[in-house]
Amino acid sequence: MKKLLRISVAATGIFIVIALIAIPMSIRSATQSGGGKAIPEQVMKIANKSCVKCHTEGGNGMALLHLNLSNWDKDSPEKQASKAKGMCKMVTKDKMPPKKFRESHPEGVPTEAEIKTICDWAASIQVSKK
Repeated sequence: MKKLLRISVAATGIFIVIALIAIPMSIRSATQSGGGKAIPEQVMKIANKSCVKCHTEGGNGMALLHLNLSNWDKDSPEKQASKAKGMCKMVTKDKMPPKKFRESHPEGVPTEAEIKTICDWAASIQVSKK
């Protein structure tokens, strides 16, 4: 009887560990949200074209130090506002995407209209003063 109880407890423990590992990242990030807002669809469409190759998990290490879009939903509203303004600044000054990316992926270079969309979104983010 004791052997059956031990096997049941061990099996339950293994099941719990496997279940925790198998939970999709989107569910985890939703529960670990820092209270910020998601990136709007029209901005994310531009980011998918121009930014995510380097600025998401598995991307360029240096790029991830500056902006990790995979962790966006975990950032506080203040941090999101700061990062969004930084995105606007970098694309406006033609510093992002970088020159090598622009040369090898000309279709990934944001247009003037797309840059305006990013900057309008960045300017629209309101952070309440505490």
